[in-house]
Amino acid sequence: MLDTDCSKKSQKAMRRLLPPLNALRAFEAAGRLGSFTKAAAELNVSHSAISRHVRGLEDRLNVHLFQARNTGVVLTEQGRTYLSEITPAFDRIAHATEALSVHPKGTVTLTTENTVAQKWLIPRLASLRARHPDIDLKISATAEVMDIEAHDFDMGLRYVRSEPSEEYHLLFRSEIRAYAAPGFAPMSNGELDLRALATGPLIEDATFRLWSKWFRQAGLDDVPELNLPHPLGAILAIQSAVAGLGAVLMDKNLCEPERQSGALVELAGVEIPFGGYYLVVNKRAGRRKAVRAVRQWLLEECSRAEAVKPG
Repeated sequence: MLDTDCSKKSQKAMRRLLPPLNALRAFEAAGRLGSFTKAAAELNVSHSAISRHVRGLEDRLNVHLFQARNTGVVLTEQGRTYLSEITPAFDRIAHATEALSVHPKGTVTLTTENTVAQKWLIPRLASLRARHPDIDLKISATAEVMDIEAHDFDMGLRYVRSEPSEEYHLLFRSEIRAYAAPGFAPMSNGELDLRALATGPLIEDATFRLWSKWFRQAGLDDVPELNLPHPLGAILAIQSAVAGLGAVLMDKNLCEPERQSGALVELAGVEIPFGGYYLVVNKRAGRRKAVRAVRQWLLEECSRAEAVKPG
């Protein structure tokens, strides 16, 4: 009888002191997102439900986790400490749960530039769908550089001119070449007439403003003063070249659909390295199997494109 009593006392002593799961989820989402409203949207519950769960958790723990401000709520020092332990625990639970699934699935959010989305990423999405049919990649295309953690994106794909920090993964280098519609470029004795080309019309892209450097590298020692119009965005610049309105300098990765279709031809074997396109992954989201699968797919797509890169 004594052994049984000791066993029951031991089991009781080993029980975990855990608050209700819904209260923990409400607190974690509100603390991570910095907003009861955003937490309610993420968890698909009402704002009052989030508030009720958080207040109940505070009463249970006998601490203040949030402070009210005019702009909303902010974590107290105790709240920040608690959140730093709770979030990794939820991440580990999610990772362990996803690991039980053979195939990655779920929604992955990615922010990138309009040109990269239209000219490079979207033409490859059929490959992702064939490989991972249960992954829904949602693309937010915008010229604004978004903070992926603050805006709760899983990953971002951005052009960076200089070498970024180690948390960025290089997808492909930006290599600038000259393109024009077939028959547009002036020729002399079967070769490109650089001096005649320099008289225009030339299209200036807002990012890759390198015409003078390109002409010098192509072999035109005394580059004349170029009559360059107001710079355009990349998509407009490419479409203007396709329409025969001028020659354009553009990253070869962004002009590849037009080059393959024959809408644009390269004007010379001159290539100017100019930055690169990098992937950054939200540290919290990086534990999810679907996010890791999309990252691996992007890296493999870039390796495949590099292996067959045009000369």
